[in-house]
Amino acid sequence: MEMASTCSIDRVLLDLESLLNSFQDRYVPDGVLAAIERMKFLKTFVMCARKWSQSNDLYLESDNVVKKVSLPSFLSCIEDTFHKYEEDIHSLSHRSETDEYGMFFEIEEQIKLLKQEIIQIYFALASSRSLQSNSCMTDDELMEFIDLILQNLADLTNDYMHPQISESFVYAILSAQVQALEAKLTFLKSFIPFAKLRGTADIPTSLLAHFEVVALNAARLSYMCSFREDEDLHNLDLCCMVYEQQQKITPIDFQVYEIFMEVLRATRSSKSLHDRMMDKQILNNFNDSLISCLWELLCCSSSFMDSMKDEMRILYAGLRFLRSILREQQEKMDEQNEKIGSLLSEAGIIICSPSLNRVKGGEVSFSESTDALDCYDMLANTNIHIEHFKDQISGSSIIETIPSFHSLRAPEVSKTSHRMLSKGQMPITHEVMVGLDDDAAKVIERLIWGADQVEIVPIVGMAGLGKTTLAKKVYNDSSVICNFHIRLWCTVSQAYNMKNVLLQILCSDGKHSRKDDKLKNLDEHALLEKLYKKLKENRYLVVFDDVWDIKVWNELGISLPDDKKGSRIIFTSRSSNVALQVEYGGKPHYLHPLSEKESFELLQKKVFGEEDCPQALHGLGMEIAKKCRGLPLALVVVAGVLATIEHDICVWEKFAESFTSTTVADAEQCKKSMELSYGHLPYHLKACLLYFAAFREDEKIGAKELMCLWVAEGFVEIIEGKRSEDIAEEYLMDLIGRNLVMVSENRSIGGVKTCYVHDLIFEFCKGEAKEKKFLQVLRGYDELSTFNEPPNLPRLSICSNGEDFIKSKLFCPHLDTLLFHDATLGDKFELRDISFLFCIYKHLKVLNLEGIILRLKELPAEVESLLCLRYLALRALFMEFIPPSIAKLSHLETFSLNSFEAVSLPDSIWNMEKLRHVHVRPGVVIPLSSDDSGVENLSNLETLSALFLYLDEEGENLLRRIPNVRRLKIFDLGEQNRVCCNMSRLACLESLAWLGSYSSGSWEHVELSFPMNLKKLSLSGLALPCRKMSLMEQLPNLEVLKLRAQSTEGQKWELMEGGFPKLRVLTLEYVQIVEWTEADPDSDDYFPCLQQLKLRSISKLEMMPSCLGRISTLETIKMNGCGDGVKSLVREIEEAQEYNGNENLKIIIID
Repeated sequence: MEMASTCSIDRVLLDLESLLNSFQDRYVPDGVLAAIERMKFLKTFVMCARKWSQSNDLYLESDNVVKKVSLPSFLSCIEDTFHKYEEDIHSLSHRSETDEYGMFFEIEEQIKLLKQEIIQIYFALASSRSLQSNSCMTDDELMEFIDLILQNLADLTNDYMHPQISESFVYAILSAQVQALEAKLTFLKSFIPFAKLRGTADIPTSLLAHFEVVALNAARLSYMCSFREDEDLHNLDLCCMVYEQQQKITPIDFQVYEIFMEVLRATRSSKSLHDRMMDKQILNNFNDSLISCLWELLCCSSSFMDSMKDEMRILYAGLRFLRSILREQQEKMDEQNEKIGSLLSEAGIIICSPSLNRVKGGEVSFSESTDALDCYDMLANTNIHIEHFKDQISGSSIIETIPSFHSLRAPEVSKTSHRMLSKGQMPITHEVMVGLDDDAAKVIERLIWGADQVEIVPIVGMAGLGKTTLAKKVYNDSSVICNFHIRLWCTVSQAYNMKNVLLQILCSDGKHSRKDDKLKNLDEHALLEKLYKKLKENRYLVVFDDVWDIKVWNELGISLPDDKKGSRIIFTSRSSNVALQVEYGGKPHYLHPLSEKESFELLQKKVFGEEDCPQALHGLGMEIAKKCRGLPLALVVVAGVLATIEHDICVWEKFAESFTSTTVADAEQCKKSMELSYGHLPYHLKACLLYFAAFREDEKIGAKELMCLWVAEGFVEIIEGKRSEDIAEEYLMDLIGRNLVMVSENRSIGGVKTCYVHDLIFEFCKGEAKEKKFLQVLRGYDELSTFNEPPNLPRLSICSNGEDFIKSKLFCPHLDTLLFHDATLGDKFELRDISFLFCIYKHLKVLNLEGIILRLKELPAEVESLLCLRYLALRALFMEFIPPSIAKLSHLETFSLNSFEAVSLPDSIWNMEKLRHVHVRPGVVIPLSSDDSGVENLSNLETLSALFLYLDEEGENLLRRIPNVRRLKIFDLGEQNRVCCNMSRLACLESLAWLGSYSSGSWEHVELSFPMNLKKLSLSGLALPCRKMSLMEQLPNLEVLKLRAQSTEGQKWELMEGGFPKLRVLTLEYVQIVEWTEADPDSDDYFPCLQQLKLRSISKLEMMPSCLGRISTLETIKMNGCGDGVKSLVREIEEAQEYNGNENLKIIIID
């Protein structure tokens, strides 16, 4: 009789998926999702069972009871069971809305009833196979079966992402086993077509029979895992069983290895393939599988001798090279692919050797295994063959150059048009100025008006912003020409000669020639004197363009007289530092990038001159202009190309698609400009600047994080008596002063909070870092999968998603620094197991995993292998425990962890003497050792954020053990026999954030004290009585005070006279104060330095201190969500400020 088919199951599954799609963004009932998943697993079983339906009856054993099963009858039963649901589900799938979901739970229950028998049938089928058995499946059918199992495993992986499952402590184990099964099946799936392409028309039946057993066991295991119930989430027995079963599944074992080798060797001397087109994708898939298998061996390479490890790494690099070749377009593809196929056959024989895998598993030592030693010779020979193939490749041009717009050299781009350029297409060569009118007006005003004494007007900005263009515009302005008797100009540049500079100045008015022998024969001193006499008693304007060093000004200054006639000097520089050092220097005039509108206007004028951009190209022009990020130099370079290519929408579209900031940065004009800035840096700053390439483009980088990284990398000079962080901050401010690094946000107590670099500088850093082998940046799967670690590469920055990183099987064991970024910016880069990182990258000094979400509750103990580590940053949403073995990282200076759970640090942390910065969100619990005599102080710890503790005697004892902490965040867990809270012992503490669990009246009888060195204080939930506010008012160095929700208790806060002597920023958020007054309303001895007052969600306030209307330093009052009464009080302060002469006070209201 005709065997049962998958028809009913296929139709039910199709209708279920149609129903799923109909929900779109609406909530999908769990029953629908569960039914679909169960049906997919059932479909896999039915497809498999059909192939054995002609075989003898099966005998299934359960609980010592043997049961005979007929497969045809069992399949018919399944068909009948789901046939009755077909019509109802089909009807539901065509309705837009329904609430009839009861049947889905019935379907799920029906499948559960079949669970045990299906698992037993899989086992019985696998057990019945032997090497002498004929295969029940053709190779194509086996491939289809493997595909279905792989889809089931992928569904399992997605299922494990469910919040209830993903954070269970067995999750990582189960997930790892699923991935191991996927790798084994993927190998089989890639091997079968590869063998056929190599000339094996029919895979030997014994080998196919073995592959069937592997697939059956994998299907059984995946089916078992699919019925993992909630109660099994913490079942270690399940994990152990799955692990043991998975380990027994071996794609190539001793029994079939000889046959496997014969298949791979079969066509080495065959000529039958020479006239066949080999499928590049099949070669690539098999190569990927071999790389994956070899990567597993390398991760366990401690079992192998050093010479074997070296050869394995060479083979790994060779296979990745072949991967890159297979991805390129090739000439002579048949010939090259045949050679690659031959090399892959050699590699497969070695990598799949059961002897090597036994060594890897620890079953036998390498030196004791004769077969494993034989593999060494084979491996060395294969590496020689791959190297020979490399030489052939490099000696020929089999890889085609694909035409593209990856360069901004006009001749290459102009290949898109075979016609001569029309007049309208010629580049505009004259000076075009856009967006400089306001800047010019401000500079001209400073030149013409102001004091009579000589004054310098510095024009400052990063390379390419138009400093010289602005200076020329001002220099040639009619009002400037009329105002000055003499105007002189010289370009100084980085490498200047003082005599040449003087000759330039003296000849720039056109009255002398630089070839004038009288001038040329004068020495520097005589030229300085001649310049002095020329300018004496005249109102002069001298422009020094492109000044890099204060030294030039120091030498020229004596020749620039000050006759109190309103003379002016302009100099342009990339460095704010130079501008601020000049005598008579006024405030620098900073240039900023153009707006998007101005950028397009400049591009349009440079490309089309006086004509308008054609409407059809307008959108593309805007898109291209936007990519230049407001930098005039970049716009001019791009315009030079656009002006020389055909003004056709298709040509411009192609250019816009390929155009990036890398394209501009590679242009000769931009590159030279960047090289000048970079070349002028001292050695230590060069490393610091190039390090910006490790981050994402346009990323706003935390300054403190950056400085800790610089310290860990060893960029920061060690100077006795100075903190490394202070020296690193000097480095950062130097780079900012040179306009190479931009400030994104400042800190409230001074200093930089976040910073970034312009796209062009970023691209320059990336290219320079790669060229100098300082740092390599890998983005996306293409770069990850073909990258081989070059000799002496210290740093690697990876921007990828999790799937691509896992697939790439990267192996770079000699790295010092490994940084990860999520390419998607959507929290999609997840790893469930990071032990392999600790196994491979044992020499790391810096490991930043903040770009990855770790699905772990505990940091793996294998972290102890990173003995050189100085910087460790992690993000694991539900991590709660750090193992005691972390104390073995004796060089660790910075530890950062972002979690949603409170994290318990081990008491061994007290032995980590070099630890300087601990950042854990939301906070950490640190126990004191039970043996106090063995507990050390963390004398070097400067940052601890955030610490959960009771501020009782034990809490204070803990704080004593961090005597030099400078930044501290505390979560006060409440009162526990609290009588005194003395924090004044923390003499170095500068920043304190103190959060409490609100408890009214809890501080009434507690003695409280703060450290005198505090500069920043933030309080929340402490319920401090208002009368204790005087403790803060007396702090002599306090600059920033933030009083947040429930920080105070009471309705009246009276300021003490002379309080807050250095306070610059005061923030009140959600406080319930009604009366805020001062002790003496007529006194001005309050808030002498206050600059900013910030009020948020303040509704009850009825009185504010009158002194706020008289404080001359007050710059802004910002209100957010405050009541009308508070707004009226602020308006009164504004009126009082205006009355007292402060008309610049800014009032910002956000409702």
